[in-house]
Amino acid sequence: MKNILKLALPLTLSQLIGMALVLTDVWMMSRISVADLAAGGLGASVYSFVFLVAGSIVGCVANLIAIAYGQSISRPEFGHQQIRFAVKGAVMLSLLLSTALTLSFSFAPHLLIEAKQSPEVVAVAMQYLNALKWTMLPTLLLLVLRGLTSTFGDVRSVMIMSIITVFINVPISYFMAFHLHWGIAGLGYGTALSAWIVLLGYGFWVFRQHKYQRFSPWKNTDEYSAKLLLPMLAMGGPIALAALLEHGLIYGGTLMAGSISVASLAIHQIMLQCLSFTWNINFGFAQASAILVGKEYGANNFAGINKIASKSFIAVTVLSLVIASAFAIWPEVIANLFQLDSGSSHELSNMLISVIWVVALCFVVDAWQLLAINLLRGMKIVVVPTIMTAIGYWVFGLPAAWFLMKSYGLAGIWGGIGIGLGVTGILLLTVLIFETRRVCSIRLVPAV
Repeated sequence: MKNILKLALPLTLSQLIGMALVLTDVWMMSRISVADLAAGGLGASVYSFVFLVAGSIVGCVANLIAIAYGQSISRPEFGHQQIRFAVKGAVMLSLLLSTALTLSFSFAPHLLIEAKQSPEVVAVAMQYLNALKWTMLPTLLLLVLRGLTSTFGDVRSVMIMSIITVFINVPISYFMAFHLHWGIAGLGYGTALSAWIVLLGYGFWVFRQHKYQRFSPWKNTDEYSAKLLLPMLAMGGPIALAALLEHGLIYGGTLMAGSISVASLAIHQIMLQCLSFTWNINFGFAQASAILVGKEYGANNFAGINKIASKSFIAVTVLSLVIASAFAIWPEVIANLFQLDSGSSHELSNMLISVIWVVALCFVVDAWQLLAINLLRGMKIVVVPTIMTAIGYWVFGLPAAWFLMKSYGLAGIWGGIGIGLGVTGILLLTVLIFETRRVCSIRLVPAV
């Protein structure tokens, strides 16, 4: 448990710091105008959706590096070569995806207009998006560096890097938006400039360390080959699809909430922020566990995989139950945080109180599915988990939300989301147990 916490806590804090960065951008948008806040949210949604694909594919480099690290224990030369291949493949893929997806943003205005968005809002959103798109390449390359340093235990540097990003981003974005009068575009350019500064600074620190110099992407350039992309695409493709399936469940719930009333949609958005908060906490534990599992998998230590998986499951379950209990017992804290009550009206607060206990249950099952799918990725098992997520989210989750909404409104929608997450979690845990036993039995068979 100590090793898990040592990795998980800095990674979790890094995720929460990232959330703080998003909140500061939202605050600055609101300072410009309500119209810019709406347009900025629209532009950020488009960017986030596109980056979800790229980040999911490139992000799997952490799993590949962890497995190679485990292989280096018994075969140092081979393991180190595999780490170099993973880093170079991730760098190549970051460049290719950034180029292709940055160009794809030129189609965004037409798609948003077809989606019945206001042309005025789309015009402002594109100002932000055209600036923010230059953030993609440095952010993807930072994912590569983060995967490398996390595997080698330097997770504290990841946390420090995240803190520095906030301290750089906020003043630069504020200066560009308000002092240079670039408005919402200044926020996008500020974020992009900050990302490049952090990438160069963190990259300089990483490759100044003796243990990382051998993995520098500018060394052994003869190793660059299109073949290096194949492991990334084979592993990252299903991961990206699974992420899109999960977002389909969440966005489907958003559309259902909007069909009930504006008040339901507002409360739904607040509940999504609460779920995002717990997701970021659990993601730190899941990512740390996946890195440790990857090392054990690469070293053929399957007893270690079982030990890490069981301890991680206990940790995220207990943590999620504590957070869920706090949300369910003190819902008025959430209501006050978002200033739901206006005057003598308590309609929104009462609605939140009636729903939050259902959402709190989602915290637990969401932790299960998040942990299970990351542990499976640590063993390079991605196709079957993607199929399980499709079944859980789309066969059970969305239909259940639609059916329960008719009788229980917003609480029914979140009940359906909880069912989808719960079924997915159970399916993924079943796959995790089966695959662990299967791989163990294969490795235990003596060679003839």
